[in-house]
Amino acid sequence: MELLLSQVPIASGLLLAVLALNLILLFLIILQAVRVGRMRKSMKRLLTGTNGASLEEGMHYLLAQLDEVKKGQRDQQFVINRLSQRIASQCGNVAVIRYNAFDDTGSDLSFSVAIVDEAQNGVVITSIFGREESRVYAKPVTAGNSPYPLSEEEKAAIRKALNPKIGA
Repeated sequence: MELLLSQVPIASGLLLAVLALNLILLFLIILQAVRVGRMRKSMKRLLTGTNGASLEEGMHYLLAQLDEVKKGQRDQQFVINRLSQRIASQCGNVAVIRYNAFDDTGSDLSFSVAIVDEAQNGVVITSIFGREESRVYAKPVTAGNSPYPLSEEEKAAIRKALNPKIGA
């Protein structure tokens, strides 16, 4: 009997150790259940759109969508390139130079207007105002110059149109 009584503290210690081990194992089981639940949710999301058939079908579906996006992007790039070419060929650079062509007129009523594109092609229009008469001239501009003689004001208008930061 004395032997049995001496073994009681050992048995109760072993019982506590087993109980602690069971609690730890229960905690690990709960932790693993949460992880498995997250994994299932992730797999379900990964296989959405393929009726859960297979991961390979899902990948083929995504690759087909990627090919469509790439084709759309190529088409858009083609349109952007065409629009860029059209914009560059538009005569969007305009400059006006006003001046007094004759000493007997009172104000800067004469002017030269240059309208050119990025390739320096376009037209320069000049209006000379005098007391008795006014005249208007138009000269083509190719590569920043004209086959017709240009006045200093016309040249200044072309330079200003090609580089708006330059003053008259």
